[in-house]
Amino acid sequence: MKQAGRAGAGGARTVAAGPRPGFRAAMAFEFTKLWAVRSTRTTLAVALAAQLAMAWLIGFSAWASGVNGYESAMPAPFMALACLQLAQLFIATLAALAITSEYSNGTIISSLQAVPVRSRLLGAKAAVLGIVGLGSGVVLVGSGTLVAALAAGTYGAFTVSDLLLALAGGGAYLGMLAVVMLGIGALLRSTAGAITGAFVLLFGLPQLLPLFAVDWVQRVVVYLPTTAGQVLGTGAVEPYGAATAIAVLVAWAGVLLGAGMWVFTRRDA
Repeated sequence: MKQAGRAGAGGARTVAAGPRPGFRAAMAFEFTKLWAVRSTRTTLAVALAAQLAMAWLIGFSAWASGVNGYESAMPAPFMALACLQLAQLFIATLAALAITSEYSNGTIISSLQAVPVRSRLLGAKAAVLGIVGLGSGVVLVGSGTLVAALAAGTYGAFTVSDLLLALAGGGAYLGMLAVVMLGIGALLRSTAGAITGAFVLLFGLPQLLPLFAVDWVQRVVVYLPTTAGQVLGTGAVEPYGAATAIAVLVAWAGVLLGAGMWVFTRRDA
């Protein structure tokens, strides 16, 4: 029987594993924990507010530029997709907190009592966060499209295929990003460390790497998650197509979640 160990002030503490629920039960357990925390609702609400504010600014800017004779037309769903650059940070933070907060407040012990199989516990977290990220992406892009279209007027005209493409791309991107951040959180066990990692991955590397005039560095840039997300949501064919973009996102999620799983199953709680 597996045990979860935790060193405390009074010495080692062990928690015996209880019954082993199935994966669906583990997912239900994770959903309940996630939505029971006020910070989850607050973070999602702030992400939505940030998305709508950015969508209005970008849409209004497109309208103002257009009426002054500048070429600024862009489909409103693509404006909303661009706004995810800010909102994604809140989704990344939410995903990281799903694991790091349990270490900071000690509830990881209770989680392991409820789901003693560690791979199942982390897998359930990944599935739940992936679904939440996917749903968040659809809601954020959809609501952002509405606001951007109203603000941009004719300069934000779009087709149904533009909207569906952005919805699917934005949802897939945030779903994979949530899994990526869960992996980073499991690796670092630190909220501050995980959020710092999110800043580096989502903002630091995309801004800094293009400054280096080295061929292999430039090749790395196009395979960052942010680039793949934009390709997937806009249907671009450069620097690669949708199939490669999906593969890039899956690879990032698989590698970092796999690394987090390896560490999670070998360390004491």
